[in-house]
Amino acid sequence: MAYKKRIPFVLFTFMLLSNIAFWFYSHDVKSSWANVPPVPEQTHATLLTLGDEQLAYRYYATMLQNIGNVGGRGVALKKYDYARLNKLFFLSDGLDPLSDAVPMLASSYFGAVDDKEKLNDVLDYLAVAGARPEKEKWRWLAHGVFLARHVQKNNDKALELAYKLANNKNPDLADWAKQMPAFILQAEGQSELAYKIMLNILISNVDTLHPNEINYMQDYICNTLLPDLPKVTPPTFCNQQGT
Repeated sequence: MAYKKRIPFVLFTFMLLSNIAFWFYSHDVKSSWANVPPVPEQTHATLLTLGDEQLAYRYYATMLQNIGNVGGRGVALKKYDYARLNKLFFLSDGLDPLSDAVPMLASSYFGAVDDKEKLNDVLDYLAVAGARPEKEKWRWLAHGVFLARHVQKNNDKALELAYKLANNKNPDLADWAKQMPAFILQAEGQSELAYKIMLNILISNVDTLHPNEINYMQDYICNTLLPDLPKVTPPTFCNQQGT
């Protein structure tokens, strides 16, 4: 009987010592950052969701949103494998090209990386996602122009994206979006080409532009562009501004 009474005490002591030993062994062990996981082919993307593309899209969007949160420690964006992120962007895009969840993550979160080379993987995706005429997808391309010009400091890339933005077929494309190439060209010292673009937009859309937008464009032409173009004859509205 005395032996049976000691069994619980022995078991408790064994479990306590085991826990102490385990703590000494593992208290310094931390989860490691395995980086972005391999990206499946587009044809295999819905295997986990039994063919449900919307569920698959949400799965990968959630993965992008939470990836890098390792054991309560955040991983710096510069440590991400952006080539794989790029593949995840396009994989998600193929599952739902109209959702704004992944473009938002790409432009506003992953676009904050300070590595200019890695930023190209974000810009390549935004160039595609923002070129669609549906909804207000063009705004993601506008984000791309901003990132290329002000973060990457690559005006050539920014101008390429700006032309793509200005040519978007969305009927609700903002007037300022159509003017983006002119702003970049003027900053690059190509005021004559910027002048031609702005004047063409103004003349072609004068019947549909808001009066405030017309006033802004006239002011930009007369007081920002024309001072760099002494050989260009000012339009009549420039002569009327001072009257």
